[in-house]
Amino acid sequence: MDILEGKKVLTKDGQLHNVSHLLKSKKIIIYYFSASWVQTSVLTEKLKYIYEENLKRNLGMEIIYVSSDTDEKIFRHDYIEHHGAWAAIPFKGIIADELRWMYDITCLPQLVVVKKDGEIITRRGKEELEKLGINVLVTWTDYIQ
Repeated sequence: MDILEGKKVLTKDGQLHNVSHLLKSKKIIIYYFSASWVQTSVLTEKLKYIYEENLKRNLGMEIIYVSSDTDEKIFRHDYIEHHGAWAAIPFKGIIADELRWMYDITCLPQLVVVKKDGEIITRRGKEELEKLGINVLVTWTDYIQ
């Protein structure tokens, strides 16, 4: 994906990794736009569940957390303590702002689901996940067949 080309993401181990390596075998990216101060525990738990199912079924999805936090210490604590095993856009840099602008994120939380090439599958990922639950995996992966 062009916007992430040459960029690094943060993983739960606190290390930065090349996005190209993380997304090498992935077909779908789920951008999870939120912040520590947003009530997202139910949404995050649903995401953890579909993320684990995605890994078990080898569906080729990756979640990337895009935080709107303004304090790095709070961001890191929230990411490490409350999120699943997915990656996050690092606190420093402008990539999070670019992604929010690119996908017209005006409220939190939001899920934007895209193909690896950047084609948007849905901007209503949160609503679809709430409505369909685990079946959202089938809905989103139908776009890559």
